[in-house]
Amino acid sequence: MKAPACLIAFVLSVSTSLLAEDAEAPKPAVELGAPFIDNAVLLRGMKVPVGGWAKPGEKVTVEFGGQKKTSTAPSTGSGQAARWMVELDPLEASFEPREMVITESRGDTRTLKNILVGEVWMASGQSNMQWNVSKSAARTLIDVPQKNGVNPIRECKVTDYFATLHPIEHATGEWSDGDYGTYSAIAFSFALKLYEELGVPIGILNCSFSQTSIEAWTPRNGFVGGEEEYTKEVYQKILQTDPTTAEHKEAWEAFYAATEQTLKENAERVKKGEPAVEVSTKVPGNFQGNRDASWLFNARLNPVIPYAIKGAIWNQGYANMGGGFKYYQNLHSMIRGWRECWD
Repeated sequence: MKAPACLIAFVLSVSTSLLAEDAEAPKPAVELGAPFIDNAVLLRGMKVPVGGWAKPGEKVTVEFGGQKKTSTAPSTGSGQAARWMVELDPLEASFEPREMVITESRGDTRTLKNILVGEVWMASGQSNMQWNVSKSAARTLIDVPQKNGVNPIRECKVTDYFATLHPIEHATGEWSDGDYGTYSAIAFSFALKLYEELGVPIGILNCSFSQTSIEAWTPRNGFVGGEEEYTKEVYQKILQTDPTTAEHKEAWEAFYAATEQTLKENAERVKKGEPAVEVSTKVPGNFQGNRDASWLFNARLNPVIPYAIKGAIWNQGYANMGGGFKYYQNLHSMIRGWRECWD
């Protein structure tokens, strides 16, 4: 599987200990993608990418279900941690809790426990998708008997980020193992139906949040292929926020020029005893808030890609009431972006 084009690493901080001339770099624990933690459900019947970050040149070995796969972290040219990835061969569904062991060539090892194999789906949207089982009629469904002593339905969430302007990769995930009242009611109902029909473990990636628009869950690349004016306008705003683009330079130069012109004119008005006019603070780009285009995707969806999923379910609309035909266009942009990101 190729590395998705939309996954962009942004270095947010540097440990000061690494800046000391003679400081010995600490040996960090093996770092994995957000969904690769205890209690995970892996997808059956398809290749399963497993990845994380390691020192450039470091060999990483993944062992699971009788398979042993090795990858080498590529050179970054900067000494920063590099993303590595292996692909497990297609797995058979299993309720047997197994361990996944990840070992780096320098000796660091991380063991993930209680791993099942079955169906995995991503669930996204706003409040109707986020709403918990315990707060809905779905609470009447939570008496799901264990299978071979394990809970058959599990749910994963990104726990340390809400929204970000740029896509992030490094995040913390958590798989809930049987605390069904805290699951998304819609996702749990869907998962339960799958479980009853298929008889295999079911995993849900819950990537939802209240009062959020469809644009916020759409990756930047999803807007690229749009031919209608609305989609082009959204993409233009994203380009205006990216300091590497000509659109950013042009938009912000115009913003500053307009601001300076208003300040100059206000000074003249004040001299004449006239009231000053309001200075516009509406900046270019998708800076209108943390629910603007791509912000939710960047923080809550991007970190779980390319975790292997069978498909996705979506429930959202209130934040886009009145959108009409634009919503149809937005659905195309979102699905187009998701498909490209998951290859």
